[in-house]
Amino acid sequence: MIEIPKPSPKEDEVLIKVKAVGICGSDIRYFLGENPWALHTLGKDIKETKSFILGHEVSGEIVEVGEWISKNRIGERVGIIAFKGCEECYYCRRNLPNLCEKTLHIGHDGRWGNIEYPPGGYADYMQIWSDKAHIIPENISYEEATQLDGLAVAVHANKVANVKPGDSVLVIGTSAIGLMLLQVAKARGAVSIIAVDTWDLPLKLAEELGADYIINAKHQRVIEEVLKITRGLGVNVVFDTVGKSETIKEGIASLARAGRLVMLAVTTERIELSLTDISGERMITSSANNQYEDYPVAVDLLANNIVKVKPFITHVMKLDEYKEAFNILLEKEKYNAIKIVLKP
Repeated sequence: MIEIPKPSPKEDEVLIKVKAVGICGSDIRYFLGENPWALHTLGKDIKETKSFILGHEVSGEIVEVGEWISKNRIGERVGIIAFKGCEECYYCRRNLPNLCEKTLHIGHDGRWGNIEYPPGGYADYMQIWSDKAHIIPENISYEEATQLDGLAVAVHANKVANVKPGDSVLVIGTSAIGLMLLQVAKARGAVSIIAVDTWDLPLKLAEELGADYIINAKHQRVIEEVLKITRGLGVNVVFDTVGKSETIKEGIASLARAGRLVMLAVTTERIELSLTDISGERMITSSANNQYEDYPVAVDLLANNIVKVKPFITHVMKLDEYKEAFNILLEKEKYNAIKIVLKP
């Protein structure tokens, strides 16, 4: 932890006094030497060449505005859409800014040109583009608002998976993202949701938050249990938040014909498949980040209590306790930790 100058907002930016910031699983992967954004979006493990401030699950209060922005925004409680596409490339022109290779991403990368400290939420203050600072209602706490980024990711992944009323859904990995994926799937009309993990604590939370069945992969055979629950058909949708060869294979084997497997954790791990594994129009794809319009949907889901995030925020700690917080998450089962929120 170091002292840096307080940032000043550019013409189209606002300055946020950070009230809370979540530690995302991707932050842990940066800590361990990976580049999860590049792996997931570009399929490349691009090594960072410049330091940047971590933290993209951010909420706070606008305390200063750039010259193009109305001073009426000062005092607003906001969450953030943590990225901005270049607005000129092939993907941005097709309304796919989440796939833009030139994306600037809060708390995710050091590709910010001559900005000495690329912005992130692990700080007292953070600058961001005004249109990406989204007002949040009073009934959403700052701690809960940190999860709007992940909830927007869950909204987008459900769109990619085309979850429909009557679908059966398998969620492999009940991290914070997994717990939000199943709640969004329920809101979209899924009638049978199965949650898989190797740890009882998040499985218990999954059940409380809407999962109809839980499977502990340490003690149960995932494919057998899924086929038993679905009367031999398999599920319509699988969300894999783990990204290991074993879980991907289990997910594919659990699909009904015309089922869709969506990966939310892309790694460099190689897997071997038989082409018959995806016969019957089974599909494998990934979901990268979210689109801008998914964020206000996330706000509405949280504000209307359709999705709950408070149950899995297990720790709220001070920002200067970040070392302890990271160590807790590296041994999360020992400390019963699912999501840690830091507060400056």
